[in-house]
Amino acid sequence: MGLETASKFPIVDLSMEDLKPGTSCWRSACNDIRVALEEYGSFVAVYDKLSVDFRKKVFDALEELFDLPVETKMKNVNPKPAHGYMGKISVLPLHEGMGIEYPTNIEECENFTKLMWPQGNDQFCEIAHTYANIVAELQQLVMRLLFESYGIEKHYENHKESTTYLLRLLKYSKLQTDRTNVAFKGHTDKSLVSILHSNHVKGLELRTKDGEWLHFEPSPTSFVVISGDAFMAWSNERIPSCYHRVNMEGEEVRYALGMFAFLNGMIQTPEELIDDEHPLQYKPFDHQGLLRFYQSSTDPGKGDRNIMKVYCGV
Repeated sequence: MGLETASKFPIVDLSMEDLKPGTSCWRSACNDIRVALEEYGSFVAVYDKLSVDFRKKVFDALEELFDLPVETKMKNVNPKPAHGYMGKISVLPLHEGMGIEYPTNIEECENFTKLMWPQGNDQFCEIAHTYANIVAELQQLVMRLLFESYGIEKHYENHKESTTYLLRLLKYSKLQTDRTNVAFKGHTDKSLVSILHSNHVKGLELRTKDGEWLHFEPSPTSFVVISGDAFMAWSNERIPSCYHRVNMEGEEVRYALGMFAFLNGMIQTPEELIDDEHPLQYKPFDHQGLLRFYQSSTDPGKGDRNIMKVYCGV
């Protein structure tokens, strides 16, 4: 198969029918994902599990959601950072976001839907739940391939069972000439991995380790897999966390979805990823504890610093 690149951006095709364990195609995907993550902390997964019709329903549902009154959207409250409603922020005037925690569970999608539409909206609930499960399957496939590439597949099932998700529903308003085009400032995610998907409007930019910004070109089958700070620590810094941002251009609204994976329990580096060349960098840590630590930090530059070293560095 071989790792493809577009504008220096690594692309891995995970839609092929013969992508089955034990095949040469599977072994190639294992290698391609590991190389891409180690080199970039991200890659584009080509994944064709969203039909044209369903994808249209997803983005129509997002538009319907964000057309609700602000007072309604603000009911989406969650004490965890960036889990609930975000909007009306003076330094990020173009950004608006909402969150469904544990969206692979139909009950959680129902709870969110009832908050937004007390009279009911079964279609939105079904779309959100279906979408979340499709992307969760993609995340699990990526992790299984990576674990096998590192020769640690014996740990995969426990890892899978410990994984939880947050689905972020995102809107970036069209650019206004008298305001900034920064829709979301540069940052690394605190998740294990994040999987982003958007409509046709460009805006996502990812920074390489050499400081170059790569501009993502959206397509219906393209999902951007991004390594978070927790993944960097878990991998013993074999995989860097990916610094990224959103800058808007033009006069169209950008709708997007982000599926963020977290882990329950203590996260620790597999012993197979520790050796003389890669001595242990991080002590075992609690993922929710990391979120609380980040939220409580008063350091104005925390988004640009390796907060993992401060939180649980050896």
